[in-house]
Amino acid sequence: MRSEKKMATDGGTTPGIDQEELYTTVYSATKDAMLATVATVVYLGLAAFFVFGGLDLALSNSGISSLGWGISVSVVGFVIAAEATGVTSLLSRFR
Repeated sequence: MRSEKKMATDGGTTPGIDQEELYTTVYSATKDAMLATVATVVYLGLAAFFVFGGLDLALSNSGISSLGWGISVSVVGFVIAAEATGVTSLLSRFR
């Protein structure tokens, strides 16, 4: 007892894209996605450096000046992280 499955057909039309063009499109999309992932990781590493460096500067030294600079540097780190993850789009106006 064999069960035969009926395959759906597309009516016999030829596809509108050839294999080479499909390969090029998929390759390009994959390459772009991988580069975007690497860039996001680099931006998040830079943001962590700024946030923790700013916190260290603000908390390790005494004085209003180092506190102000430390908070400013930490805020820059948070902005970099927000831009890298797509939370904000401050820089989209300049592209």
